[in-house]
Parts: sequence; C-alpha cells; structure tokens
Amino acid sequence: MKMRKYLQEGKSENYQDAEDKQLLKAGEVATLLSRKFNTKISAKEIEPFASEWHHAGVFKSGNGLKGRRVYFFKEADVDKVTLEKILENRAKAAKKPAPDHRIVQGWYPQYFRMTDPVTRKTFSKPFVGIYKGPASKAPKGFQALSDDAFAAAEQQRGRVLKPGEQL
Repeated sequence: MKMRKYLQEGKSENYQDAEDKQLLKAGEVATLLSRKFNTKISAKEIEPFASEWHHAGVFKSGNGLKGRRVYFFKEADVDKVTLEKILENRAKAAKKPAPDHRIVQGWYPQYFRMTDPVTRKTFSKPFVGIYKGPASKAPKGFQALSDDAFAAAEQQRGRVLKPGEQL
C-alpha cells in the first residue's frame, strides 16, 4: 500500500510514517509561530529547529530534477522555538560576507584530460595556469605572487607540472 501511495504522491515511506505519527510540517509550525509571536515567520527560517526531515519526491526544476525535503516537528519541539532564536538566525543569514573585490595575481594548477594513445586510458595532467582578477573569483589552488614573480610565471604559462612540483 505504501509503495503505491509513494508512486502516486511522491512521498517516501518515512514521510508517510511521519504523517501517520501526526508530526507537524514546517509550514504549519511557521503559521502557528507567526500567530503566537505576531511576526511573519517563514518555514525556511525554522528549518534548523526541526526534529527530522524526509523526502517528498522528485520534481522538475529548470532543466533537471530536484528532490524536495519536508521538515517535521514534534509538538514538544515547537514550544522550544523562541522568537529570540528565530531573530538570531535571521541576523546570521543577513551577515553574509561581501565578495572580495581586490585584484590579485598569481598561478594555479590547471588540469587537462589526456588520453594515452597506446592504452586509451585517460588521466589528468597538471599545467601552469595564470590568473589576474578579483580575489572572490580566483580558481581552486590559486597562489598569489608578487609582481616580479608573476612576470616570471607568465613566461611559464602552459608548462607541464611534475608531480608535487610548485612554481
């Protein structure tokens, strides 16, 4: 029976069990807390306080598929959520660090897929890559260099790196 219901509604067995236990969903809890505190509270804001979550199926999202989580609360857990805790989480979410716009220059290992012509096996081979731009968009493995060292590194752009070698 549960499998048929899963195929029809897209709810996992654990999700159905949580509904059978009459656990409250995050949206319902958000409505209750909004009335209690006389402040608009969204379900997304109270997710950290949930006692458990379960999959609610797979849905189309843009070009692909995306799973959705539904958060559940026990009635005892709802009483533990205070307005101060919710406002504290809002403040944390609002304090995202600003992107670093200072200009940096340096090198990073750049990997290319190579194929061995004899065995037809593919492997990644590291090369010297050069980057100059904002620090927030620096590639993985980036190492900053001074102006003199950067000029020397530009001469080595595209050179193969030996295992463990640094520029």
